[in-house]
Amino acid sequence: MQRPFNVTLAASAVTLTCLAAALYASPVVIAENMGRQVQAFAPVNAGCSSLANDEPSVRADSVDETREHSTMTNDGTWQTVESEIDTPESAPTKEGSTQDATVDAAASPEDTSEPYPSEASTTRITSELPSNDTEASDPNATDTASPTAAPEDDTQDANIPEDLESPDSMTVIVNKARPLPSDFSPDDLVNLPDDLTAGSQQLREQAAEATEEMFKAAQDDGVELQVVSSYRSYDYQQRIYDNYLDEFGVKNTDAMSARPGYSEHQTGLAMDVDTPGGDETLTSTFGETEAGQWLADHAHEHGFIIRFPKDQEEITGFQYEPWHLRYFSEQYATHVAENSGVAEIEFGLEPAPDYQD
Repeated sequence: MQRPFNVTLAASAVTLTCLAAALYASPVVIAENMGRQVQAFAPVNAGCSSLANDEPSVRADSVDETREHSTMTNDGTWQTVESEIDTPESAPTKEGSTQDATVDAAASPEDTSEPYPSEASTTRITSELPSNDTEASDPNATDTASPTAAPEDDTQDANIPEDLESPDSMTVIVNKARPLPSDFSPDDLVNLPDDLTAGSQQLREQAAEATEEMFKAAQDDGVELQVVSSYRSYDYQQRIYDNYLDEFGVKNTDAMSARPGYSEHQTGLAMDVDTPGGDETLTSTFGETEAGQWLADHAHEHGFIIRFPKDQEEITGFQYEPWHLRYFSEQYATHVAENSGVAEIEFGLEPAPDYQD
């Protein structure tokens, strides 16, 4: 039989009223029936998400608690009952303490950011940084490391003779500031071959051998040479100087001829060279002849240098003499000739433009 409309409407109203009352009276019961556990009888707000960090954790040995809740009986009436709140097992925290699993579950699911990089990300970042094993330096520490000494120029030292002083040294330097003893005479003088000289000439043995080789090389190139003056004793130099002095005076003579004891001829290592029957004997124009040019280009290859180069009077003390050759050995002669051409400069000596008395 069909119900009257008013009966149906009344029954629906009662049912809705009961449902509304149930929702208002017991949200906890409804929430539990839906499988969720709540913290309090209020909606979870933003403050709950920090509960895990701000509230003390619930211990496993906490006292059991009870709570009240309403339930509907079979006859449609509401009844209030008490039930135990089961304390869930606690989970250990980082520091060794236990923390309520319920609090962890109640944390906001959106709060998943980590306050510090995870172990994996830290490892990656560290591996990308360059390794630096150097210990931090103490700003107050004193640097005790000894400075690195500048390397010596062995090449330069090798081109400076060890003995520039001894009268019998093959590399002795004689000039207006460096005289020889008046009684010095080399003990290894030898006569040069007659076909290489004008008159009897002597040089020290090593210089004499080099002279023969040089004259032979010049002859191979079509240049004829001869020695017109070589070793002179102290006394012989005295006679030459006196003759110039009478003719030219002191100033001109000191520019042209050495005083006795200051002449390289006394070493037995110097000689004056010309061509046989030459017209430029002991003159500056000899440097312009074929023989003079050959000596300028090749004398050092045989151990000789042009001892008094052009325009070097302020250093050597003597005017240009392209005919005056001095033996030093091939090593030192080559070094001088390929650089300034002046022995005093290359051997690190002071200039000697004038006599010191």
